Amino acid sequence: MEENEDRRAVIVCSHIAQGQLPVLRAVRDEPEIEEDSGWQFLCSGAEDENPDEAEVWLVCEIVKSDPSIIEIIDAPPGTIVTRTSINEPWLIL
Repeated sequence: MEENEDRRAVIVCSHIAQGQLPVLRAVRDEPEIEEDSGWQFLCSGAEDENPDEAEVWLVCEIVKSDPSIIEIIDAPPGTIVTRTSINEPWLIL
């Protein structure tokens, strides 16, 4: 399946979902069901984040929002990636 058609679910923090902040951290857990990608996309503002306000998006939606995510989307579960700004490359931790 091509990434632009990928309809698996991702979790997006509220700051990203509302267009307030960019994706600066991504964590991939083991997916529990086929429709889940296991990805969580975060702004790295953990102290201000309310998990109850996170949104469920599709992989194709987050890639459309931030095309650089295509570089990391196939990383295996257990992967954590980060960057200091939207203009910086992804770093795998």
